[in-house]
Amino acid sequence: MAADLGMRPAPAAAPTTSTATRPRRRGVLWYGGVAATVVIVFVIVYPLGRTVLGVFGVGGDSTADRIVEVLTAGRTWRMAGNTVLAVAVGGTLALAIGAVFAWINERTDARMGFVARMLPLMPMFVPSIAGAIGWVFLASPRAGLLNGWIRQFLELFGVKVTEGPIDIYSWPGLIFAYVLFLTPYAYLTISSGLQSLDPALEEASRSSGAGALTTFRRITLPSLRPAIGASILVIATMGMAIFSIPLVIGTPAGIDVLPVEIVNLMTHNYPRDTGGALGLSILVILVVGACWLVQRQMVALQSHATITGRSSASAAVPLGRWKWVARLTMVGFLLLTSVLPLGGLVLVSLQRFWGARIQWDKLTFVNYQYLVDNELVWSGLRNSLVLAVVCATVAVLLAVLVTQTVTRRAGLAAGAVDGIVKIPSTLTHVVLAVAFIVAFAGPPFDLAGTSLLLGLAYVILYIPQATFYASAAHQQIGPQLTEASAVAGASDATTTRRILLPLMAPSLIAGWSLLFVLMTGDITASSMLAGTHTPVVGFVILDMWTGGSFPKLAALGVLMTVVASAVVLLVMRLRDKFFLVR
Repeated sequence: MAADLGMRPAPAAAPTTSTATRPRRRGVLWYGGVAATVVIVFVIVYPLGRTVLGVFGVGGDSTADRIVEVLTAGRTWRMAGNTVLAVAVGGTLALAIGAVFAWINERTDARMGFVARMLPLMPMFVPSIAGAIGWVFLASPRAGLLNGWIRQFLELFGVKVTEGPIDIYSWPGLIFAYVLFLTPYAYLTISSGLQSLDPALEEASRSSGAGALTTFRRITLPSLRPAIGASILVIATMGMAIFSIPLVIGTPAGIDVLPVEIVNLMTHNYPRDTGGALGLSILVILVVGACWLVQRQMVALQSHATITGRSSASAAVPLGRWKWVARLTMVGFLLLTSVLPLGGLVLVSLQRFWGARIQWDKLTFVNYQYLVDNELVWSGLRNSLVLAVVCATVAVLLAVLVTQTVTRRAGLAAGAVDGIVKIPSTLTHVVLAVAFIVAFAGPPFDLAGTSLLLGLAYVILYIPQATFYASAAHQQIGPQLTEASAVAGASDATTTRRILLPLMAPSLIAGWSLLFVLMTGDITASSMLAGTHTPVVGFVILDMWTGGSFPKLAALGVLMTVVASAVVLLVMRLRDKFFLVR
């Protein structure tokens, strides 16, 4: 519930003189929002439209028969079942872990300041393919470092084991990797929602004698409905689109999933099997679309708390003897998700060859020297960082403009725009990359192999994630503040600059961090859109993996982790400052 600001209504005798009832003039913000919306809609609809027309033979051979063939194949539905199972189980666990950690860090005395809030985000700092490979280095049945140490320990007691006992190439290993990958995204959204949530109701519940768990279940969770809905949608879209984790862990285990198969159809077949990839993508659209409907329904209930102008500072909930249990759990999560895989990457990067037994006297920095001397690696790193910073910033700004435009308009047009902006999240990056090649690589745009094409693709690929954060932050703000600003005579631009943006800043900065990490570690789109003069890190990592250059790949993974950690830590520190001064 939103608290009343206590403003008196306008006198009944002169309602037409009220500022709130005067028709608002269309200012720069309105025109900017409309222009941004039109551009984004065009860049999404145009390439996809050309691709859809190609399905029916407009401009080329029809792919409709191939789509039907794929959708009626038994193997397709087995892959769909595997994908849904991995994402559903891993996503549910990630959502639960992220929600608990967010509540601990934002509402209890177990919080440890900035460091604690960063613990659940550490897996984000490692590119997804590098993190998956890090766990392969640790838990591969034969050459895994952890398995090697466990076998050496067992030998002290006369027990000899030739492989294992941990097997990352299994269903538990795959789901475990999904949980580690998805937890930070759930945590970011829910943590930002808690920061924006007025704690008055929680304090009132505790004052009435309700315990911490009861307050969390009956007050906090219902109030966080927009943030939880956004988390479900982000988890679904990320889980259904990621292919590096199932490629590295699932494929050797014989677990086939839709994203990997779509990538194979588009990159390993000549000519590309566009019809087969589109057929599989239809199933991805159905799953993510269902999650989108759930998110919309959760927001439509309108029974969540909002920012109403009151201070959001709250007294920490005392956990008593559970305080150190909560802290140790978060530290254990850090150890499990970041320290161990990063340690595996470091150890392998210091060896000439990957093996379960480490020869400590022969560790070397030769792999790092290779990175320093390799112009392709440095060009890829530079291009990735520049593109990620620029494109993440552009995507967040556009998301704010689009959210403002859509939320102020009702009806079919606003709903259609919202749905169109979410379309990239329902398709794999490879399919969208092919659509971009068809639409923009040749005449009249001729952008093939350019940084502009890659940057344009990054913005469109990740604009749904940006709008998730912008929309959740905007919905968390009650209408009283904007109405009060209108009564005071402020323009829409002034209201946005002085009220909405400062209150939305924590969520927007969190979203920027997410986009930055995703763009620097992007592999699928980069492998198809990057030209010889515009290499990026994702393409270099994938090339090293397929070529079997494991120690060099480990060194590059360590380098990317250090760079991404430094940037995200700096940005999240900035988010805290916004939160403290607003």
